[in-house]
Amino acid sequence: MLWFYLFVASTAVGGFFALLVALARTPGVSALFPAAYFYHGLVGHVDSALLVGLYAFLVFLWHRVFGRGVSKLPFLLSALGFTLIAFTAAAGLGTALWNNYVPTVVHPLFFAGLVLFFAGLALTALGFLKEAYASLLAEDGRRAVAAVSVLDTLLLVLSLLVSWAVTPPDEPHAYFERLFWFPGHVHQFVNACLLLLVWFELMGRPVRAFFPLNLLLLLFPLSFVLAQPFVDPLSEAGRKLTSYGYMVGIGVPTLSYAVYAFKKAPGGYEGKVLRLSVALYALGAFMGYWGLGVDLRVPAHYHTVIASILVGVMALTFKVLHELGYLKSLSPPVRAVPFFYGFGMLLFSLSLFLAGLLGAPRKTPGEAYLTDLASYAFMLTMGIGSVLSVLGGAFFVGAVLWALFKGRRA
Repeated sequence: MLWFYLFVASTAVGGFFALLVALARTPGVSALFPAAYFYHGLVGHVDSALLVGLYAFLVFLWHRVFGRGVSKLPFLLSALGFTLIAFTAAAGLGTALWNNYVPTVVHPLFFAGLVLFFAGLALTALGFLKEAYASLLAEDGRRAVAAVSVLDTLLLVLSLLVSWAVTPPDEPHAYFERLFWFPGHVHQFVNACLLLLVWFELMGRPVRAFFPLNLLLLLFPLSFVLAQPFVDPLSEAGRKLTSYGYMVGIGVPTLSYAVYAFKKAPGGYEGKVLRLSVALYALGAFMGYWGLGVDLRVPAHYHTVIASILVGVMALTFKVLHELGYLKSLSPPVRAVPFFYGFGMLLFSLSLFLAGLLGAPRKTPGEAYLTDLASYAFMLTMGIGSVLSVLGGAFFVGAVLWALFKGRRA
């Protein structure tokens, strides 16, 4: 449960940062926030909730699927790393950069936090290597996809090391953009595996693995690592490689499994959440295949996809707490949390996407870029959606903490 506790903590911290970032973009209140702190909040949100939080939940699922105990040293390394990352962002130390995939604060404490977190993650994945090798061709979809996620995690760490070795010196933003480009794309394959694992868990029945689909989730990350010494990640060749990786390596397996999951979703609460997760993912994929520029359509796409993961994670978390005896039953307010959050993220993402179609730029605080009534209205609804989703996230964290501290094992 240690990794589960880290997931809860990092999600709570990431939600707090998300509220700061959203308010800094909402007309009427954005002037209350210093412009520079917006970027620290962005770093804190992404790295806490979408990096540490999702990996922590994935590792928890490894233990659940493969039935192994927790190695404490790797966990402590990752937990300490997360603490340093969050503290650096919250304290406003150094210079916050809004590069893709792993937004960065240029400060020794932040770098130490990243090294510690990934060191703990790498040691944990190595500990599951034997199980992953044995389960790669398993008929059980849970074990097979969990095996792919272990191998992809090791490829991510290898990609980080290769990137660090081959990335030439440059001005900070360009340097970290190159440094994390290929590793960040490998990370998205790990997220895809997490999404599939969550769907399979919510289905509550054995899911037959389809090896050709799973193989795509492994081969493209491997191709990224092999290309790194020879391809500039920001060149046309590098961008085409990663774009095709998304369209084929992630899109084909996940959308294929999505159709199956939607059709075979069980009745009742978990089936409804599963269908909501699949629908959100399909919308996010549509946004991605539509074509992305440098405007708000980019965060609209990945926030919708991430929301599809988090909606499922919420329901699965409640299921796990019930199985462990911390929740005797799911009250109506608890059952509503994934839908409340999902509706907020749907409003948030659609508003960003429509504002992006009108040219609203990404990663820009304030409201000076709002030049017409439509984009202003979309950003207002974005603010409403962000508040709803943050409240949903807060309700989720509150419900989980209440269950952990007040609940009793059956």
